[in-house]
Amino acid sequence: MTTPERVTHREVREILRTFQESGWASMTLELDGMRVTVGKDGPPAAPGTAPAPTAAPVAASVAVPPPAPVIPVASASAPSAPAAAVDTTGCIEVRSQTVGAFWVSPSPGDPPFVQVGQTVEAGQQIGIVEVMKLMNPVLTPQGGEIVQICATNADLVEFDQVLFLIRPTDG
Repeated sequence: MTTPERVTHREVREILRTFQESGWASMTLELDGMRVTVGKDGPPAAPGTAPAPTAAPVAASVAVPPPAPVIPVASASAPSAPAAAVDTTGCIEVRSQTVGAFWVSPSPGDPPFVQVGQTVEAGQQIGIVEVMKLMNPVLTPQGGEIVQICATNADLVEFDQVLFLIRPTDG
């Protein structure tokens, strides 16, 4: 048997994106002497526990534990009833300017930049999209109220993906 070629960052991102879109709750992959374990609701659950919800964030660890835990955006306690429909009439979309990992706070353990219902000013930072350790701020194009946060903390987001919905303030 021959030795496989090294896996590129692009291939690892594609594997993680495929996993995120799958119905799997967790996965472990070993390539080139590297072990990657991912789970859709933080670190993978122990065998015999309930599966994680499919809309939760993807958290990954590569052979060493992460420096700090991923901050959940919503409570991970008991499952709640389906969310009520949000009135998005007149809202503007704040979209990702790049592909990367979406973060809701400046660093692990810090409070989120914004929460639903909060009023923001034009140019205010409301999130981060990280690409290869480069932190790209997500800024509001105009002032208004945060109506919906459309991406989950630690999600892999695409270029031009809607991250937030903001209802502009009058005047």
